[in-house]
Amino acid sequence: MGEFVEIRTSPAEIINIARSLRDKGEALEQAAKRHDTDIAAREKRGDVFPADDEFSNQFEPQYHGATTDVTGAGSTANLALRAAAVFCGTQLKTIGDYVATAMASYDATDQQGGTDIAKAGQAG
Repeated sequence: MGEFVEIRTSPAEIINIARSLRDKGEALEQAAKRHDTDIAAREKRGDVFPADDEFSNQFEPQYHGATTDVTGAGSTANLALRAAAVFCGTQLKTIGDYVATAMASYDATDQQGGTDIAKAGQAG
């Protein structure tokens, strides 16, 4: 017995949701890139981690600590976190595009199936 998909709303509504998700991903990606540039500029200044500051002396080793980024490549925590924020936006765009394309394909297939069934009913 085959499996089927039950959609309790219209494919058009799901496509609109997917497009909205893609737009949110685009906004996140662009914001993360802007913030990445701003953060990188601030990190270059000498006042971000001042010498002999009890708070930054404890924080800085973890901030620049070795880790891996979203691709599995070696990185530091600060760079990996910033790259992950951009990556999340990119992934939301990809998911939105995938769902919108899948729903458009589903809708076309469903309509063609309905047409074929109607023709078969008329032929019999």
